[in-house]
Amino acid sequence: MPLEAIAINDFNTPLIKESTQTDELKNRLQKIYQEDKENHQFASGVEAIEYFQQAFVKNHQLYIGMFNDKPICAIGGFYQNKTINLEQLAMHRENKNRGIEEQFIKLIFITNKNNCYQISSNHPKIAEIIKKLKNN
Repeated sequence: MPLEAIAINDFNTPLIKESTQTDELKNRLQKIYQEDKENHQFASGVEAIEYFQQAFVKNHQLYIGMFNDKPICAIGGFYQNKTINLEQLAMHRENKNRGIEEQFIKLIFITNKNNCYQISSNHPKIAEIIKKLKNN
């Protein structure tokens, strides 16, 4: 299966087809945020999950990068007017430095370009990826 970018606003969204445990999506994302602290502000994976649960209440989303029925990356999508600010990127350790961040953000960019949303980020690495996508 190719990489997919799926927006959620609830950790109970059934993304993992062959789930083997309760709260598997939330637990896997918590682990990803716990292990990859390079492009987000969270001190722990628990803090990241709590942050996104609060963001969901405000109608923001978490984009999940799914590959072979497993989450491998995530980034918050914070909506304001016709702009989506992408922040708080985390990548599974086995997928770091393989260009997946760019592929993932490109999928989000393409999906939302059709919906007339502008994509931005305050994070330098994410903003650079977005800039490249806009220039192509």
